[in-house]
Amino acid sequence: MCGKYHITTEDENLSFQEAVRQMMLEHPELSVQLGDVVPSQIAPVYTREGQAPMRFGFKPHFMKRLLINARSETAHTSPMFAPLLQKSRILVPARAFYEWSDQKVPHLFGRPNGGMIHMAALAFPAEPVPHFVILTRAAVGKPGAVHPRMPVMFESLELQDAWLHQDNLAQPLLQIADEEEYINLLAG
Repeated sequence: MCGKYHITTEDENLSFQEAVRQMMLEHPELSVQLGDVVPSQIAPVYTREGQAPMRFGFKPHFMKRLLINARSETAHTSPMFAPLLQKSRILVPARAFYEWSDQKVPHLFGRPNGGMIHMAALAFPAEPVPHFVILTRAAVGKPGAVHPRMPVMFESLELQDAWLHQDNLAQPLLQIADEEEYINLLAG
């Protein structure tokens, strides 16, 4: 389960750097987190409309704790997540994500070349900023040796665009995750 991730604008393309800078200028009242992001912090995400600030985690009125993840396999049947899967899909950009072993040792997973990963997530409307939860799947590759779950990620621009804009493909996209792609994405 993804409870912490890392994002930075260092060594990233200029359009991402500029978008983050512009977002921070447009929302000076918000403390947008870069570096390690943990639940309850505000971080940049991608929506259908572009980059926006959102808070990591959502607290339903019937739960005592903050909800930070949703199972991708059952999101389409969940009364809480199914409506969001239809119209409130986002991507969470990150350099890497953390998973903890049974011994509570954190392990950092990212691309071997240090590039960005894009984690699938769902957004909950809220003021002053929406909240989000990261979709998870059964872990494969190196993350699978540490923890049974990992984030759903879309590597290609085509899959990222489809996730954000093609409502009819939301559920199928969660099912077609290519294990070989995940293994290659996190190899090294």
